[in-house]
Amino acid sequence: MSFGKIVVLLVLVHLSQCLGDAAPFLARAIYYRSTPPDAFGHYNFEFQTTNGITTKGAGNENGAVGVVQFVSLEGIPVTFSYVADANGYQPTGDQIPAIPLHVVRQLEYIRTHPPVDERRSRRW
Repeated sequence: MSFGKIVVLLVLVHLSQCLGDAAPFLARAIYYRSTPPDAFGHYNFEFQTTNGITTKGAGNENGAVGVVQFVSLEGIPVTFSYVADANGYQPTGDQIPAIPLHVVRQLEYIRTHPPVDERRSRRW
């Protein structure tokens, strides 16, 4: 399975989870364009459905970028973009919650303190 197909699959899974009970009613695509990977691994795709979901993406063997737009069940327009590369999947958007400050502090503490030798620390 190509990287582009995996990204599209992840986006569709994410959207079906966001839409909950509305997932069975996802409408048909009214626009679809896809360029399969060439010899260098470059590809792109875009599609739109009758219920307003729009996504575009492009990438190569080193990663991908894209944008997804839809309207939530509450009627709120949702747009997020993403980068998927050696650093993992990194979505950005107004609806994505910020990392809580206490989690940032905990990660900083872990980063700045050496790991404990469990065997030595348990010796009496």
